[in-house]
Formats: sequence, structure tokens, C-alpha cells
Amino acid sequence: MDPKGTVRSPVSSWLFCFIPLFNIFWVFYYQYTNYAELKAYLNDDDLSPALSTFVWPFLTCGLYGFYEPFKMGALIQRAQVKAGMADAPNQGGLFLLFAFLCAFNRFKYQEELNKVWQS
Repeated sequence: MDPKGTVRSPVSSWLFCFIPLFNIFWVFYYQYTNYAELKAYLNDDDLSPALSTFVWPFLTCGLYGFYEPFKMGALIQRAQVKAGMADAPNQGGLFLLFAFLCAFNRFKYQEELNKVWQS
């Protein structure tokens, strides 16, 4: 049986991004946890949660934030296909759009991941 991730509330995953000072730690924790859960579920040795969460955003001076929603969209799509959702779309473009709308992409990430973890 494949290891499944934690089902979280999409609303709290999104709202924690707005709590002053706490949001800095929450965003890194949340992003690292998502990558680690996807790495375990997809059994993808090429995926590095630490690089994707901490190294690339700093090395690219934040420009990685424009690529990351596309990467997460592809990873979530792979996880959904593995979970049996054959018609799962890659929502990378939608995630990028939501990133500009009050970081709403965190809500959408969790909503889509919950579909995988609950299947």
C-alpha cells in the first residue's frame, strides 16, 4: 500500500499564510510537507523537498515562485492519476493565477491533494 499524506483543511492551509510572523514558518513547513508526502506517494527519488522548498526560491531570488505552481500542478496530476483519477488535469496555470489572488493556491493545492489522500 502506498503511503498517503495527511488530509488537511484547505481553509486553514490557506488562512495560516496570513498570520503575522507565523506565516513565514507555516509556508515553509506546509510546502516541505506537501513535497515530502508527494515524494513518498509517487516514489520519486528525483524530487527533493528541501531543494524545492528552501534552496531554489533563495537561489533564484524568488523567481522560482512563478515556476513552482506549474511543478506542483504536474506532481498533483501524477498523484491523482496514480490514485485512479484518469481524467485529472494539470492545473499548474490555474495554481499560478491563484498565487496572485491572496495566495489562494495553497487552498487549491490542499483541496486537490485531499482528493488523492482520501481515495
